[in-house]
Amino acid sequence: MKKMKLKTEFEFDACHRLAGYDGECNHLHGHRWKVEIEVEGDKLDDIGMMIDFKELKKIKDYYDHKTILKVCKENQDLVYTITKTCGINSLAMLHENPTAENIAIHILTSCQLEWKDFKFKIRVWESPKSYAEVEG
Repeated sequence: MKKMKLKTEFEFDACHRLAGYDGECNHLHGHRWKVEIEVEGDKLDDIGMMIDFKELKKIKDYYDHKTILKVCKENQDLVYTITKTCGINSLAMLHENPTAENIAIHILTSCQLEWKDFKFKIRVWESPKSYAEVEG
């Protein structure tokens, strides 16, 4: 089969803060994030799909209407407060600061673990004019 590409995009609303950042992004603040996922491959399933778009859009659920934070001591009190007032499901925790770059890497890693036979290009837009992109 010939190489094929498919692409989907979605938006989600979430807040984050950058632990250790010297500036306003150290404060909890929100964005309307946009994510583009491009998939390249040469295998189709029995139905004729590389990956069901519905499955790719499930990635949105991890982030949508969540507080995205780095797992670190600096965020410990904030995590406690959010968990106590909003519940554990209102958090999306990363091992790195939740920058557009690190969110893109997190999404790429999730895609690679779920769908090993494909190549991915991930774009994460933090604002209408600024995005991070990663491929693998």
